[in-house]
Amino acid sequence: MSAFSIYKKGQGTYVRWGTVIGIAVLVLLGVHWVWDTFMPTAPGPVLMITGLVIVVLGAWLCFWLVNKPSFADFMILAESEMRKVVWPTASGVFRSTRLVIILTLGLALMLFIVDWAFVTLFTWMGIIK
Repeated sequence: MSAFSIYKKGQGTYVRWGTVIGIAVLVLLGVHWVWDTFMPTAPGPVLMITGLVIVVLGAWLCFWLVNKPSFADFMILAESEMRKVVWPTASGVFRSTRLVIILTLGLALMLFIVDWAFVTLFTWMGIIK
């Protein structure tokens, strides 16, 4: 395997691209932070070279990470498991959400009644005034 070959090419494509996009966003945020932090004090060429170095190191890290055998195998397996997931329909999500809201309101009502009963009992016993 050469330095620039793709490990298990064609497998885990979506997860790998998601990882590449995530790292690219972090690298660009790093360049933006460097630019904003050192803009008033550093000369322009130094900032440009620093930004370029950060981008090149980020691209190298990204390529290395998505082709590292252990991490690439993990991403390939994660994508294959996600293909097995049966996603719920919109009506199923609506029914489940409605059930959760009804049960939450029922539990809140039950706790309110128990709290009211204890306050009434402790007031009658003279523990609270």
